[in-house]
Amino acid sequence: MCITRVGRVISASEGMAEVEFFDGRALGKVDVSMVNGANRGAYLEIFGNLALSIITPADAKKRKAAWKEIREAAIVTLPRRERTR
Repeated sequence: MCITRVGRVISASEGMAEVEFFDGRALGKVDVSMVNGANRGAYLEIFGNLALSIITPADAKKRKAAWKEIREAAIVTLPRRERTR
């Protein structure tokens, strides 16, 4: 299964961009050479370190909400085990 990420362009030059993902982390370089208009503030769909397309801010907002829901659902609390001797 392949999963893409969505991020906002912080800066771009010469076919490369620095992108801020929804978790607040910045990825040093993303190849944006296949995407026209990957300027500062644009939202990108990214696989690995390759930008696949520009998405709308509304779509980015929906995806951000979906990822937040997934992360919250993935937190599992396991009961403590009693030590046996």
